[in-house]
Amino acid sequence: MKYIYYIIGIIGLLTVLAAIRFSDVRVEVSEPAIVINDRVVSEKELDKIYKSSPYSGHMAGIIDSVITNELLIQEAIAQGIHKEERFRESVENFYEQSLIKLLIDRKFDSLKPEITQDMIDRYMELSGKDVTYKKMVYQNLENAKLGKMERSETITKHFEDLSAELKYIFVVLEPGRTSAPMNMEKNYICCRLISSKPSSDEDCVTDVEEIRDFLVHQKKSALFAKWMDTLYENADIQILTDRRIDREAR
Repeated sequence: MKYIYYIIGIIGLLTVLAAIRFSDVRVEVSEPAIVINDRVVSEKELDKIYKSSPYSGHMAGIIDSVITNELLIQEAIAQGIHKEERFRESVENFYEQSLIKLLIDRKFDSLKPEITQDMIDRYMELSGKDVTYKKMVYQNLENAKLGKMERSETITKHFEDLSAELKYIFVVLEPGRTSAPMNMEKNYICCRLISSKPSSDEDCVTDVEEIRDFLVHQKKSALFAKWMDTLYENADIQILTDRRIDREAR
């Protein structure tokens, strides 16, 4: 799921303001709220900015930011920066990233995973225990599918110290079975749970709703990753450069 984190960023207040300022969307005319030189910010536009701001609740600060932002925009236009190629490229980049973010948000919202009582019980069974598992490392996805292992190691860890991905895998994986290859640590990893036993560390999770929320998020992530794999498999991708790349072409 690491590509998700490469894409999703926090869009700050100034980005919101700039997007509204340069958007083709026409704000419905209403009473003026702020006038900066020849730029009129209406009450409705200010309300839209307020609702879009991650800092809602501080109108005075938002008004100051609107004024500062508008003065900077007007000065940039006066200097002709809006006509430069660099500005056009930054606008295109903002558009593409916003489009991707909306797609990801929409896809995540559409996923409605079912969390069974067995999954919750399994989590509670493992929580607070030391788990021993075998970690198998493959150089790439093709080698993982062919079973050409680069190295393996047996690891024992407290369940609560495992990554979220491994916790979820050990909850849903049948005993004795090996997980599907996962793109982790610049390699492909498969894991198999060997055993679990009581731990001297008493840290564990017993809140059912907390466990359910965790499982919902992880199952959504797994379903999203599967959807991304489908996009790769159905696409015609040709890597023509001879440069070394980190990610294996699928």
